[in-house]
Amino acid sequence: MARAKRTARADARRRYRADQGLAEPALAEPGESASSQSAQGSPAATTPDPGARRGIAAAFREAFRPLDVRGDIEALPAIALRSKALWLPVLLTLTSTVLFVAVPPGRSNDALAIVNQFLFQYFIATPAIGAVFIAGFMAPRASWLLGAIVGLVSASCYSFLGLGGYIPLAANAPQPVAQDVVIAAFSISSVFGAFFASAAAWYRRFLMLSNPNRGRARRSATTARRPDGRSRATDSGQKAGVRR
Repeated sequence: MARAKRTARADARRRYRADQGLAEPALAEPGESASSQSAQGSPAATTPDPGARRGIAAAFREAFRPLDVRGDIEALPAIALRSKALWLPVLLTLTSTVLFVAVPPGRSNDALAIVNQFLFQYFIATPAIGAVFIAGFMAPRASWLLGAIVGLVSASCYSFLGLGGYIPLAANAPQPVAQDVVIAAFSISSVFGAFFASAAAWYRRFLMLSNPNRGRARRSATTARRPDGRSRATDSGQKAGVRR
């Protein structure tokens, strides 16, 4: 009876490894030393699994990417056409500008004015942290370049509102001072936009590396179904009930 239980447990472990795609543990051959086994298993042990969960320190280091200026510039047209990382924050910035002109926040105290002020602070005012964060978090690559472009768009909208009299520039300063404020807005928006977008892209990679299997178990439980329409979890539950 004890031998039958050990055989059943070994079969259960073998089926579990087959379902999970794990390699079978290597058995020692007669006369084979432990050092030779460790030498044979060292390449597989040192090779990182792309889907494995990293520690906080490892995910922190691996989330950094080297800067490829030429490759990012060449990939910019494809990113602009295929990804929402550029046109979505630009669209939000332009929409916020139009809304600010149509409904100035200082003329009313309703909910629309509060939302308008919020959009102005995060999508128009220098630096536009909300717009560049969206660009960097959604960028497949070249996050710094997308952040600089979105920052320049927000600086253009900020300058339009300031020179048009919709917002005061430097406390109603004269024209030369107002021009200096506009130039500073363009400079700060491009630099800070590239920085914040790169930080957002790093944060997204950090989350993916620290928890790469988030949501996979739920998707596999709902999508892995047999031809009869029942999932494996349902069948296992029914078998457990029959054993009882």
